[in-house]
Amino acid sequence: MKASETTLRSLLQGERQYVVPLYQRPYSWEHKALDQLWQDLIGVVESDATASHFLGSVVLAPSPANTPAGVQVWLVVDGQQRLTTLSILLCAIQDHVRGQDARLAEKIDDLYLFNRFADGQDRYTLLPTQADRPSWIKLLERAPDADGTDRIGEAYRFFRKELAAIDDPEDPHDIVRIEQAIAGQLSIVEIAAHPDDNVHRIFESLNHTGQPLTQADLLRNYLFMRLPASAEHVYEHQWLPLQQTLTTKQLEELVWLDLVLRGDDRATQEAVYQSQQHYLGKFTTEAEIAEWITELHHKARLFRRVLSPDAEPNLVLRQALDRLRRWAAQVVHPIALCVMVAHDLGRLDANEAARALRVVESFLVRRMIVGIGTTNTNRILMTLVKELGDTVPTAEAVTRLLSGQRKKFPTDEHVREAVLVNNFYWTGRGPQRTFVLRCLEEDYRHGEPVDFANSALTIEHVLPQSMTQEWRDMLADEVTGEETVEELHAKLVHTLGNLSLTAYNAKLANDGFAAKQKILADSGMAMNREIAGCTRWGAQEIRERGRILSERALRIWPGPNSSADAAPVETRWWRMNQILACIPAGRWTSYSDVAEVIGSHQVAVGARLGGAAVPNAHRVLRFSGEISPDFRWPDPDRTDAPRDVLQAEGVRFDGKGRASAEQRLTAVELATMADLDVPEE
Repeated sequence: MKASETTLRSLLQGERQYVVPLYQRPYSWEHKALDQLWQDLIGVVESDATASHFLGSVVLAPSPANTPAGVQVWLVVDGQQRLTTLSILLCAIQDHVRGQDARLAEKIDDLYLFNRFADGQDRYTLLPTQADRPSWIKLLERAPDADGTDRIGEAYRFFRKELAAIDDPEDPHDIVRIEQAIAGQLSIVEIAAHPDDNVHRIFESLNHTGQPLTQADLLRNYLFMRLPASAEHVYEHQWLPLQQTLTTKQLEELVWLDLVLRGDDRATQEAVYQSQQHYLGKFTTEAEIAEWITELHHKARLFRRVLSPDAEPNLVLRQALDRLRRWAAQVVHPIALCVMVAHDLGRLDANEAARALRVVESFLVRRMIVGIGTTNTNRILMTLVKELGDTVPTAEAVTRLLSGQRKKFPTDEHVREAVLVNNFYWTGRGPQRTFVLRCLEEDYRHGEPVDFANSALTIEHVLPQSMTQEWRDMLADEVTGEETVEELHAKLVHTLGNLSLTAYNAKLANDGFAAKQKILADSGMAMNREIAGCTRWGAQEIRERGRILSERALRIWPGPNSSADAAPVETRWWRMNQILACIPAGRWTSYSDVAEVIGSHQVAVGARLGGAAVPNAHRVLRFSGEISPDFRWPDPDRTDAPRDVLQAEGVRFDGKGRASAEQRLTAVELATMADLDVPEE
C-alpha cells in the first residue's frame, strides 16, 4: 500500500468516484461525532490560513471494473464515515448559500459533489453503501422529500442548523472560509491499496486496532526523550506530581492553556501536541525543557483551584472561582488561569482577582439572558488573554476589552428588554438557569440564607406550563386584539418573571394561584414569599416581576463600559433560522410554536418569513394547519404552490386544506431538535 498526506480538495477533484462497498456498515454518525467534527472545523476556521487539523486516514482500493477512459472508481475500504460526513456538510453549505452566493454553490457542485460530464450514477463523486444511497442522491438532486429522518438527513439538518447559527450578516466571507477550510485545511492520509491486495483483509485489520496514544502520552514521550541526563529526577519531582494532580483530559487542557497564556489564541486542544512540540523545539538545552515542566507543574496547582475552588485558601477569591465553576462552562478556563497566575505573581491581590473574575461572569450571564449564542464565546475569551498581553488583568482592563466591537457585551437596556420577552427556560443550560435564579435569590440578603447545596430545588413555573380553566380565565381578562389566551400564555410562561426555585415543584404542579400562594408563602426563599404577596398572577404581575428582577440582575452583573455597542441585540431571527433549518421533510410547525421558542409574536414571525430568506419557511403554517394566505416565497420568480411542495415532501392535507396534526412539530419538539436545553416536564 502507498500512503500520502492530502486534502479533501485533492481527493475529490477530477473525474473520480468513491464507492462504499457492501461489507461496510450504513452511515452511522450521531450528534456527538457531528458536533466534534464541527467544533474541530470551526477551530481551524478561526485559526490562520496555514492551520490544519488531522482528520484521519482514508483507505482506498481501485475498482476491478476500471477502464482507462471514463470516471475512475475507488472502493472506500476505511474512512467512509468521515468522507460521507464531509460530503453531507458540503451539500449543506451549497444549499445554505444557494440564494445569496450562486458562484460558491456551483463551485461545490462541480468540484466536490458531481462529475459534471458523466452520466447516470457515475455523475456522483460519492456513492454510499446501498442502504444510504437513495437518501444521499435525494439530497444531491434536491428532491422534495430529501433531508428525511434517517442518519443522512439528520446529519444534513445538523449542519444546516449550525450554518444558520454561525452565519454573520456583517461578515460576507464567513461561509466561504468554512468551505475553504474543509477543502484545504483538513489533513487526510490517503492510503491506496494495490490492485492485488486483499481489501477485505485490510478492512478487518484496520478495525481491530488497540488503544491509541493520547496527546498527553505523546507529549510526555517527547519531553523525556529530550531529557537523557535528568529524566528520572524531573519525572519524580515534577511530572509525576503533575500527572497525579490532574486527569489525562485536564492535563491535555492545561498544556493547551499554557499555549493560550503565551499568546497563542490559534492553538486547538485537538492538536495541542503538535503546537507544543513546535514551541518546545526552540529550546536547545535540557535545563530549558526542565524549567518548562517545572512551570507547567506550578500552573497545574493554580489550575486545580480553578477546577476545584475549595483548594483556594482566600475566601473572596474562592467564592469568585466557585461561581464560575457553578456556571459550568470550560470557556472561562483561559482567563481564569490568567487571573490566577497574575494573583500568584503578586500583580493582583485576592479582591482584585475576584473582581476580574466577576466581570467574566457578568459577560457570560448577560449574554445568556439576552439569548446570544455561545458559538463565538470561546474565541472571544481566548483572544481576551492575548489582547491583555502583559497588561495586568484587572476588572477595569477586562471590562474595557470585553466592551470592544463585535464582543456583544449586553448593555443594561439589552438585559431589561430580554428579561420581559425572552424564553429564559430554554436558554443556556440547566445549571446556568439555576445559577441565575440562585444568585437573584441570594441578592435578597436575608438573615437565614438557603442551604442550596443540600436543597433539592428545581425551577417552578408559577403560571403553569399546562393551563387549567382557572388559569385560562385569569389570562382571558388581559388578552388584547386578535391574540388568543394560548398565545398570551406562550409569551409569558417561560420568561424570567414567571420562574422561581422550589423544592415543591411536583406538589405545586398546575394548581391555581390561591393554592400555590399558601405553599410559596411558607417558603424559605424570599422571592417565593414575594410572589405569594400578590393577589393574582397574570400578565401584569409577571411583567412587573420581570422588571424588578432585571434591576437586580443589573446590580449583580455589571455591564460593559460606554464604548460597548448599544445597538439592539437581535437574537430572535438568528434563533429562528437555526430552528427552522432542523425541520425535516414531511413535518410542519406553526407560527405560534416558532414564536414561543424564540420569544416573539406569531404576527412578527409571519412578517419575517414573508420578507427574508429563511430556511424551510414554507413548512411554517397556521396553528390549524392551514397555509397562510399571506405566505410569499422570498424568491419573487418562484410560482409553485406551497401546498404542492409540502405534499411532495410527505405532508398530508385533509379536504379542508389543513395539514395533518400528527405531523406538526410543537414548540418543545422544535427546541429539542435545535439542541436547546429543554427540561423534561
